[in-house]
Amino acid sequence: MASTSTNKQPMMLDRPASTSTLVRTQTGQTFATSLLPTSIGNVTKVFDVDQALTDTQISGAYIDEIFIRYTKDVNRVIDSVTASAATYTRAAAVLTITLANHNFKVGQKLFFDVQSGGADTEEVTVTAVTGTNTFTANSSSSGTITSSNVNIQKPVDFVFYLTSVTTVTGTTQFLPLFTASVESVPADQSFSLTEKLILPLINSPVPHAGSNFTSANSTLAPKLRGLMLPRGSGLHVGISGIGSLTNGFYVNVQGGYY
Repeated sequence: MASTSTNKQPMMLDRPASTSTLVRTQTGQTFATSLLPTSIGNVTKVFDVDQALTDTQISGAYIDEIFIRYTKDVNRVIDSVTASAATYTRAAAVLTITLANHNFKVGQKLFFDVQSGGADTEEVTVTAVTGTNTFTANSSSSGTITSSNVNIQKPVDFVFYLTSVTTVTGTTQFLPLFTASVESVPADQSFSLTEKLILPLINSPVPHAGSNFTSANSTLAPKLRGLMLPRGSGLHVGISGIGSLTNGFYVNVQGGYY
């Protein structure tokens, strides 16, 4: 069903659109330094809302889902880059891991690939960030282990940019919208920005029936998650770090023009 000038409901699109783009290029620096890329070529366009301004039949686009898919099917670890060598100690069941500029956050999961010391190779969850170079996690086993070696696969951090010019001529024209961190565990090899609550909330022209996000009896109509992009804009993606991923990710965008 086509939309009209008085009934622009987000899901009633004139022209459905979906894209799938392989992304491997990193921004040239870590996000702890800046979200902006070091050069224009270090980002990848994943959705175009007539940036060339040649299609007068549309006024914008609505995106209701973005999902990221790893290029392989894995059962232990997402090995998009070479694992980082780290050291660890264990006191009782608490692992203390030392990894320079790790950028892990509490609650993130990682594959703990033991190289020496006798701890268990397993998936663990970060319980505390104790410094720029250290963090803790709980082991499934207990006992004292002095400084030993482990390989750690870091999360892959994505940033999504909006551009609103016909031709991008400088990195400051990339406007960061939000970031998404894909953890190195199999559960994140297909990663929905809607399910992870990363896509922003937007107002819908028509209140939706049913419960809202937090209460079955709320008087507030639930909002949708997605993006409303004007004609002449583009959506781009950059990955934190320097160089290219060994194995990339497909960034899939689902939406339509109105």
